[in-house]
Amino acid sequence: MQTQNVHLLLVEDNPRFLNELLEWLGDYGYEQIETATSVAQAKEKLGNPFDVIIADMRMEQDDSGFAVIDEVKARNLSSVVIILTANDTVSDCRTAFKMGAWDYISKNMRGNIFDILHESIQDAIAYFNRWGNVQNEQWINENIETLDQTYLGQYIAVINKTVIDAADTEEILKGRIEERQLRRFLTTIRKIGELRPISELIKLPESDRLEYKSTFQWDVKRDCENKDLRFSTLKTIAAFLNSEGGTLIIGVEDNGNIFGLEKDLSLLSKGNLDQLERTIIDSICQCIGSNFTQQIKIRFEKIDGKDVCAIDIKKSAKKAWLQKTNDKKLEFYIRMSNRSEPLDIPDIYEHL
Repeated sequence: MQTQNVHLLLVEDNPRFLNELLEWLGDYGYEQIETATSVAQAKEKLGNPFDVIIADMRMEQDDSGFAVIDEVKARNLSSVVIILTANDTVSDCRTAFKMGAWDYISKNMRGNIFDILHESIQDAIAYFNRWGNVQNEQWINENIETLDQTYLGQYIAVINKTVIDAADTEEILKGRIEERQLRRFLTTIRKIGELRPISELIKLPESDRLEYKSTFQWDVKRDCENKDLRFSTLKTIAAFLNSEGGTLIIGVEDNGNIFGLEKDLSLLSKGNLDQLERTIIDSICQCIGSNFTQQIKIRFEKIDGKDVCAIDIKKSAKKAWLQKTNDKKLEFYIRMSNRSEPLDIPDIYEHL
């Protein structure tokens, strides 16, 4: 990020000092500068993105600088905040750093205060351009298991230790950030989990973590629709949830031949992949439970000119029971080698 492209917001109620500050920053090469003379005006200005906010500590209230920091955090804005004050105290300095301020600069310091401020801004730019936001990275690592359950295989954008958006590709996510006018200065983008391409998975034999289905609800032998076949998919999903997780691939035969999704798509009114995904999700919600969808990700890939579906399932802390439509009976499945097997009551008790 070049100096002339850094977006600055100056929050200062002393007209004389504000004009002097504007002159000095202009001499340093900053071109994108806006001003506010109160916290209220600053809040209005924060509707637009800023990289660095320089806030006076004492304005209409004694802790105006802290109010600016609070507003930045409340909005999850990716902005560096520098407190610049003539009423500096050790207590305020300590509080500012605990709240996440980048710097706390006294107007009473020896030397040219504007040189010191310029150096602080440049240090912030250099640090984040090189290292990104370390606190965000640490937060992601500390919460990776929870993030895996919700965002497996997706790219997430994190600001102030909060996920603000997610998408299947980094390009889509960056586009959304730009649409929301969020500066990328303190935004951490990270891919959660690495999902192997379906084209690689189908080279592997079935196992306790991998299974193939030719179709979702098309009866290959009878060459017609058979909605009862849905439960073959659902019991595998339930078994993966109750075991160590895994991937179910639909559109591939047991021997690895690509059958595709053409027959399943022909049974849908719109006949597209989005509708098939929605149909699978609806079946999971109805027969296993909507609270398990966070552990499940559905994706598609074209192989040899045919669409194939992969359902990636994470192990669930809560046990999953399968209930067939219009049937009060609950069934419990786990993975045994490369099969999904039901358990009877004594075995369920031992398993739990």
